[in-house]
Amino acid sequence: MEPLHNPTQIQTSADISMESGSPAIDTHAKERHQRLFQRGLKWLCMGVSLMAVSFGINFILFHSDSSFVAVMYVLTTAGAACILKGLVDVLGF
Repeated sequence: MEPLHNPTQIQTSADISMESGSPAIDTHAKERHQRLFQRGLKWLCMGVSLMAVSFGINFILFHSDSSFVAVMYVLTTAGAACILKGLVDVLGF
């Protein structure tokens, strides 16, 4: 008794159908990664800017009698959070 169908024939047709859908998935993944990468760069720039402003406030007001500690810590924390968010987007986590 011979089998009614050839098992290798079914296997190759399944492989071909999976490969034909693959380029669309790859382009979608690349576009998504590119959008995340661009958004991550914006977050990184904003975080570095906030850190620079925090450093500037610290540098300018260091010898003054006014208290700038709260502003400095808020800007530094916001800058560090933006940098972390940017790195997460750029690296794709």
